[in-house]
This record gives sequence, C-alpha cells and structure tokens, in this order.
Amino acid sequence: MRIVVVGLGRVGYNISKALSEEGHDVIIIDKDAEVLKVAAANLDVMTVVGNGASARTLETVDIKAVDIILAVTENDELNMIACMTAKQCGVPMTVARIRNSDYTSSHPYLLSYSSYGIDLIINPEHLAAQEIFRLIEIPMATDMEYFYEGKLSLIGLKVIQEMAIAGQKIADLSLDRFTIVAVSRGEKALIPRGDTCLLPNDKILLLGETTGFQHLNGLIKKKTPVFRRVVIAGGGLIAQYLVRLLLQKKKIPEIIVIEPDPELCATLAAELTGCDFICADPTKKETLEEQCLGADDVFITLQGSENSNLVAALLARNMGVEEVLCEVGREDYIPLADMIGVTAAITPRLLTVNTVLKLVRKSNIVNINLLQSGDAEILEVIPQPNSPVTKKKLRELGLPRGILIGAVIHDHNVIVPRGDTQIHPHDHVIVFALKQLIPEVENLFYHQ
Repeated sequence: MRIVVVGLGRVGYNISKALSEEGHDVIIIDKDAEVLKVAAANLDVMTVVGNGASARTLETVDIKAVDIILAVTENDELNMIACMTAKQCGVPMTVARIRNSDYTSSHPYLLSYSSYGIDLIINPEHLAAQEIFRLIEIPMATDMEYFYEGKLSLIGLKVIQEMAIAGQKIADLSLDRFTIVAVSRGEKALIPRGDTCLLPNDKILLLGETTGFQHLNGLIKKKTPVFRRVVIAGGGLIAQYLVRLLLQKKKIPEIIVIEPDPELCATLAAELTGCDFICADPTKKETLEEQCLGADDVFITLQGSENSNLVAALLARNMGVEEVLCEVGREDYIPLADMIGVTAAITPRLLTVNTVLKLVRKSNIVNINLLQSGDAEILEVIPQPNSPVTKKKLRELGLPRGILIGAVIHDHNVIVPRGDTQIHPHDHVIVFALKQLIPEVENLFYHQ
C-alpha cells in the first residue's frame, strides 16, 4: 500500500517504522526538516517537508495514488483538515489523531466526521485509559485484550515463585479452560510448546473464554486481591479519560488523583465530581505517605514523563502496593519498569500502532496486537475457503515452532485446539506468531 503519514512525532515515527517494516510505501510529511532527516536515515521511507493539511503539499506526493492517509500530529485541527483535504483528493481511507474530547463527545451539535471525510479517529490517550481500565478489572494481569466480540480474553500474568505453575512444564498443567499462547522471557518472546518450562519472572499470555477466567485462581493458586482505592498520579488526558470510565462503573471505587499543578487540579475538580483531587507532587515520598498507601490500593502513575512515573511507581511499591500500573512512553523502558516491580506498563504509542496495523492487513485478518517485546504478534484470523489451514488437521499442518493456534471459534463455540482439531472456512482463529513468520500465517489462511 501507498501510505502517507502526516506528523513525525513519537506516534508518527512508530507508525512509519511499523508500516515500512511490513513493506509498505510510506511517505512522511512534516514541517521540521531536521526530524525528517533522522527518519530518512533510519527508516525505508520517503520524506517531504511541508504542511500536511495543504492541498499543494499533498499534490507533491501524488495524493490521488495514495491508499491511506494517517494524520497524527499534536494538532487535532490540522489532522482533521489534512484528512478532509485528502478525502477531497480521492484517498479511500483517512485516519485522524484527535485527542480533545470536545471533538469526540456525543454532543448533538458536533460534526459528523464521516460526512466531512474522516473515516477513523485514533486517540492514543483514550486507548491507554481503556487498557488500564481492563487491567484494573483483572488484578495481577499485565496485559488484557478481548477477541471475538469480547467472548475470548487474553490475560497476561507474571510468574512468581509462589504460583503453582512456577517450575512446571506446560504439558503437566491442567489447562482445560486456557491455552498458554506466548511466554516473554527477558526481552525475548517465545511461542511455547508442551515441553516449555515456566520459570519465575516469565510473563505468560493465557487465552480462554472470558467467562472462564473466574477459574484462574485454581490454576495459579494465589489469592486475588480486593482493592479499596484507585490512586492516580497525574491529571493529564489519560487520567481524565480513566476517571470518567471508572465513574461509569456500577460499584465506583474510591478515586484519588494527585496532581502538582494547582490550576489543573481546580479545573478537574470542577469537571469530575465523584473523586478526590490532591494538589501535590506524587514523586515525593511524603506525598504518598500521607495517603497511607498499601496492599489494598491500586496505584497508577500517568504523569507523561518516564522518569517521574518510574520514581512514583518505585515509591508506591516500597510502601507495599502490589498492583502498580505505569505509563511508559518508550518501549526500551519497559524492562526497567518490570525490574522495580510494576505490574503492567502501558505504552499509548504501541496501542496506536496496533490500531493502524489492522487497517493495512489482508481483509481476512480482523484483529492484531503487537506484543510489547515487538517480536511477536497476536492475530484474529478468518480462514478463507480452500485456504491451506482448512485442508488438514492441526497436527498434519506441520506448523513451525514460531506459530501457535490459540483458539478456534466454530459455530459460536470456543474450542481449545488440540492435534485433531479441524479448522473450517469462516471460523475465527486466534494465532500467535513470531513477527518474521507473519507472511506464512497469512499464506495459511488466505486462498492464493
């Protein structure tokens, strides 16, 4: 595909990198010539200095031959205009990054985006808030994702010595309800087999029916904590979206937001009733000590700075908080967050890349998530008629070690796959694969 990315901030760079690595023809437009030089030196992309909302600039990249435009600058209005202009030029798919909730609420006077040429809105901060909300719902989870309209869940867990599964081979576990579909060991992702031994500090991904995760305690033999408070460090956009999600719960927990900016604190306190705001620095030990943090709290640090977030997370862990969620803007800081005891690291840019990748895959691939390690992917795939995967039982397919079938949904029934499982056309299949084997997955499920 020929894809134009407008804006080369962190989000734009990550999207451009992911798309160029998949072999797409990527053109980046940005006003800053210096940042474009960096991209041109490190990525297989074409760069153009200019205003991505300008029809003249878009004309220079032969916009009528473009398949998708992704406008992801820090300026919502520029992104909207870029998409509207591109749609006027005939671009089939336009995607705008819009962060301001004033533009995306359900107010009756708001513009209809589809009528004005915007096909999809991406909001990294809202995606991050949704991810955190899911993680709060499943204590101890490091990752949480839904498939097949929410009927299947993917749960990430960190293996600790106290768990019954620590030190055991997967083949020796009673996994009637779940499939262990990936193991992250250090910075490397493994697609496991029956002889894979689960070690302390491994991160595992379990796939199973959403209703079946009530039986998770029977597998890990560790008591699930019950939380009395949600304490949020930072009052930025992610925190604001998260508070709104929490306030919609039937049983609303006690919510405390710690924000050092007095003006922002006052504004949020007026807008978000139902939670407490404390104007203080959450990276200071005395601030957190005053809140008497402990094991029955969830601590979430969303300050927009890796350093501040990691300091606050470390302080909370030292005070006995077991469930610590931390925003990490840089993927290379995720291992550091793990070292200091963070339960789950949330990377908004990674969530955005996942959303974009869904647009550019073959039509029978309906969902995709890039694992945090970056070297494996999760796909929800619909096999086409006469595709290779439908012609043999699983044991006869000769799948390489880097590909694993995690679940099959046939006639609305969830099947935990075994060697004699037969996949049929139009089933929904959850597949885990190392990144270099994704083309092979596509060939298996796509009729040539």
